[in-house]
Amino acid sequence: MQTLRKYGEISKITMANSLVYFWNFLSKNIFLVFILFIYLMLWKNIYSQKGSIVGGLTLNQMIWYLIVTELVTLSRTDIHIQVNEDVKTGNIAYLLNKPYNYVLYCFSYYVGEIGIKLFTNGIIGISIGLMYVGKLENFNFAHLPFIFLSLLAGCFINFFIYIILSLSSFWFEENNAFFWIYSKLIFTLGGMLMPIDLFPNWLKSLSGYLPFAYVTYVPAKLAVDFSFSNFYQQFIIQIVYLTIFFSLAMILYRKGAKNLNVNGG
Repeated sequence: MQTLRKYGEISKITMANSLVYFWNFLSKNIFLVFILFIYLMLWKNIYSQKGSIVGGLTLNQMIWYLIVTELVTLSRTDIHIQVNEDVKTGNIAYLLNKPYNYVLYCFSYYVGEIGIKLFTNGIIGISIGLMYVGKLENFNFAHLPFIFLSLLAGCFINFFIYIILSLSSFWFEENNAFFWIYSKLIFTLGGMLMPIDLFPNWLKSLSGYLPFAYVTYVPAKLAVDFSFSNFYQQFIIQIVYLTIFFSLAMILYRKGAKNLNVNGG
């Protein structure tokens, strides 16, 4: 209980610090307006040629789908960059003796920051959606808690994948390519650019087995086309992936820290 309270305090402090720069957070996401405007123009042109429904979604649903994928993507923190630098510079050697687990500290920091980011991104995203295409068709507010759970799970999976890539610095001197590759996989196989329903059948099936779709596609698709059967099935898989990546992050950290101690820091 005391351990949970300790990490909870880290989250509270991070959130309090973030609130000081609330308007800075809000202003940073203004460019989301331009991103979604480009998406709107692109998809309006596609729908004008393909018909009123593409990939099982109307234009209204497609834009709201893209808003949710951007919400997940833009709500990530940049703490993985600091983790990367701590490992590369050796600063992590000084952090090993701190009274906390470094990975859990980073996660607590992220939890404190994501609350503000989701709120500010949500304000911008919802405003844009209402302005561009109006309210989401057939949306039921009773489904909102389940959608939010899936969205959080996607954000957490994204966080731990980034942490794993950062911790690879224990073994790889230069790992920036890993981040670039992962960002492109989220952009494509994660369904950030378009729903994976539009992929060829073989690629759609493959994407369903990979973790990238459970970061962005799953919460976004649930938001615009919710069903309890899909939620239960997909949320369970999200939890499985979250458990796998959390465990992997902890294992890599312990192995890296052990090697660091054995080699004298």
